[in-house]
Amino acid sequence: MSFVKIFVILLAAVRICLYMRCLSSCIGKCRASKKILTAAFAVLWIFEGFFMSISHIGPGIVMMDLFFLLAEIPFLTAVSFCFQGSAARRVLTAVLLPTLYWIGKWSIAAVLFGILAASRQYLIVTAVSVSLFFVFGMILEKAGKSRQERERELLEQEVRTYENQFCIIRQSQHNIRALKHDMKHHIKMLTDMVSGGENEAALKYLASMGAFMENSEEYVATGNEKIDSILNYMISKAKDAGIDVSWNIQIPERLEIPVFDINVILSNLFENAMNALAEVTEPSFHIMMKYGRGILCISTQNNCSGKEQAFGVSKGHGFGLKNIGRIAEKYHGSLTAAVRDGDFQANVLLYLDDADTE
Repeated sequence: MSFVKIFVILLAAVRICLYMRCLSSCIGKCRASKKILTAAFAVLWIFEGFFMSISHIGPGIVMMDLFFLLAEIPFLTAVSFCFQGSAARRVLTAVLLPTLYWIGKWSIAAVLFGILAASRQYLIVTAVSVSLFFVFGMILEKAGKSRQERERELLEQEVRTYENQFCIIRQSQHNIRALKHDMKHHIKMLTDMVSGGENEAALKYLASMGAFMENSEEYVATGNEKIDSILNYMISKAKDAGIDVSWNIQIPERLEIPVFDINVILSNLFENAMNALAEVTEPSFHIMMKYGRGILCISTQNNCSGKEQAFGVSKGHGFGLKNIGRIAEKYHGSLTAAVRDGDFQANVLLYLDDADTE
């Protein structure tokens, strides 16, 4: 076997390793044993190396490359089901990876040499193609890590919102137990007031009892515990930052939408507003949520220093709005954002009745 063939076979090993890494970056974590997966890719490498070793590198080498492409697509499709992710993403990734590599390789060969007539030309084209595919794989891996980091941040925030809601519930239960402990005294006081005709004083006393039971940290109480916990956490955080916060929440106790999706929307709207309000002298923030006839409307408004927030020119605002837009598309809805009269307004519409929330 010639020196050129040995190097081409070694470069094929590098490419096949890149296939395995790209599958993980594009689809998700591997569910099968890594030893089994590595053995499967080793078989593919041995298969291609065998045919490479018995083939003649010359003008007809493109036909062998086409044979490898047609063999790799079903192989990667089968292997892709060892990774977590949707079936559509698995199949799409398995088809695109080898297609991009081989078509890219043929394009490079056409640009550099026209027709491959010598083995050294084939080695050069293969080396350039694998190098470019390596760069492509690194970009995919970095993008995958960014997505995973964002998901981890959302999960961590979800944990914090539940901890905040748990503290609210615990404080409310404490207030109820304290009121219950003294209930006989309150009843006697109210009875004496009503018997003495002091109706106005009795109403004030009842109002004081209600205020005692209220929790100052529970701003939203729709009965939808997941959304309430997210909103209470965000409102509390904004108030601690000295922001004038107002809200209008009208949603049912149950909504057919995963908490992850609603968390992406609310957290990005909130972070987008907080970043803009850091540059404002009198910050104010308003959030509205309404649900009716299968449509969930989420709207936020905050004052800002300019148009940068709408167009995502600074501090990553645009990235957050893009994430919201992706969720809105999932529910056949829309996202609109604009600056009007010095206020940034964002409106999200979700059609929950027609959505696929699996």
